[in-house]
Amino acid sequence: MKQTLKTIIIPILMAVNTFGQHQNRLKMEQNNREERTATEQVAVIDKISIPQKAIAAYSENSLFIRNTLRQQPGFVKYEIFQQTGDSGDLRVITVATWADRQRMDDARVVIREAMQKAGIKMPAFLEQHGITMERGIYQTVEE
Repeated sequence: MKQTLKTIIIPILMAVNTFGQHQNRLKMEQNNREERTATEQVAVIDKISIPQKAIAAYSENSLFIRNTLRQQPGFVKYEIFQQTGDSGDLRVITVATWADRQRMDDARVVIREAMQKAGIKMPAFLEQHGITMERGIYQTVEE
C-alpha cells in the first residue's frame, strides 16, 4: 500500500511543481515582452572626472549652474552621484531632468547666457583644470 501511494503521490507532486514553474516562466516572459512607455521628459546625464586639485573650483561653478537650472521653466529635478577615487580624484554623475526637450533647449540658452555674464567659459575651464566630461541626453521611460 505504501509503495502504491508513493507511486501515485510523487508523480502528482512533480506535475504540480512543473506546472507552477511553467506558469512562473510564462509570467516572466510576459513581463519582459511588455513595452515600456517613453515619456516626454528628458534627462541630461553628465559623467565628470575631476582631479583632486580642481574639486573646489568645480564645486563653485557647479553650484552656480545648479541654482540657475532650478529656476528654469520645465525643470523637474537634479540628482548628483559622486565617488572619490583612491587618488582623491572625484567622479560625479549628474542627472538634470526636464519636462520635455523644448524646455531643456530653452534652459540651455538661458544657462549659457548666465554663465557668460558670470565670466564662466566652461570648455576653457574644463581644459584648464583637467576635468573631463561626457554628456548624453536621454528620454525617460516608465515601466
